[in-house]
Amino acid sequence: MLKANPAVWDVGAHLAAGGPVDRWRLTRSYRCDLMAPGQPAVLWVTSGDPDLPPGVWATGQVTAPPEDDVGEPDDPLWRDHGAQRQVRPYVEVRLEVLEEPVGPDELRADAVLAGMELFRAPRMGSPISVSPDELAALRRLL
Repeated sequence: MLKANPAVWDVGAHLAAGGPVDRWRLTRSYRCDLMAPGQPAVLWVTSGDPDLPPGVWATGQVTAPPEDDVGEPDDPLWRDHGAQRQVRPYVEVRLEVLEEPVGPDELRADAVLAGMELFRAPRMGSPISVSPDELAALRRLL
């Protein structure tokens, strides 16, 4: 699971404009080394933007392993310019935006999804672990 923090990058404006979700910034950890092309990917938008409810907003797959980079220098959607300049792992993905996001209440209402790492460790950065059972339950919701 990839996390989007609207305070760092204006994910709401990007989604509203219909832009592709093809690259995502990660938190440096051993988990980045576990990401590989073909693996499923889910985009979770955190709270922080009153016009964009938190929830699962897109699903798809990883298309290339993570590589270090910085944020696009001409991207006007960056809200945190210090974060924009940080060298961090980025992963290429192909995500399809959902017609309606799946919110946290819907996830917590499912017995399997209620125990997701997303809820157990809410401050953890991308990537967040999603078990095979959780992924199957999420797909049923979608």
